[in-house]
Amino acid sequence: MDAHPKVSLKTNISDSNIDFYRDSVDIALRYGSPSYANLYGFKICNVPSLLCATPGYLAQHGSPQHPHELASHNGLFYQLHDIIHDTWAFSHSGIEYKIKMNGRHASNDGDLVRRWCTAGKGLAVKSCLDMSADLLSGKVVNIMPKFKPRPTELWLICPSRQSITPAVRLLRDMFKQKCSLILKQLHERGFIDDSAFI
Repeated sequence: MDAHPKVSLKTNISDSNIDFYRDSVDIALRYGSPSYANLYGFKICNVPSLLCATPGYLAQHGSPQHPHELASHNGLFYQLHDIIHDTWAFSHSGIEYKIKMNGRHASNDGDLVRRWCTAGKGLAVKSCLDMSADLLSGKVVNIMPKFKPRPTELWLICPSRQSITPAVRLLRDMFKQKCSLILKQLHERGFIDDSAFI
């Protein structure tokens, strides 16, 4: 909006998938590719997920080196449609590990899960974009970097071709530029590997 003063913005912040027509929304920024054939979208970037905790939490509870050591830790869970995502999957050298976690914290707000993590309440599997500022500042660390949680993608979604306006294209380009910069910083600091750029 600073670069394009004629653009106005009204936001609806929610982790739930909105109904474009019921909620009168023009575009949505979502993790994961479009799941409906009648939606149109632009892929912004690949998004690695990371297992994160504060140095203080790890000093008190120990730093796990293998997924099998995670069950004794306090998991911080994302909850969507009353489903708590407390089974975490990791892959390493072609082998997948699924771990049923224990934990006393669950929320349908991804940012609250991030804040619990930065407050030292436990371990969280989060998007590297969500955790970027906390990782780069040293507030949290990436645990077991060889064991990769499932990655995702960031998409800008539109309900129809007609809703892809010049303003939407400008927003798409801005998101791509900013996400690329963040991913580059994370890559340079060793938090993510080359897979984010494929």
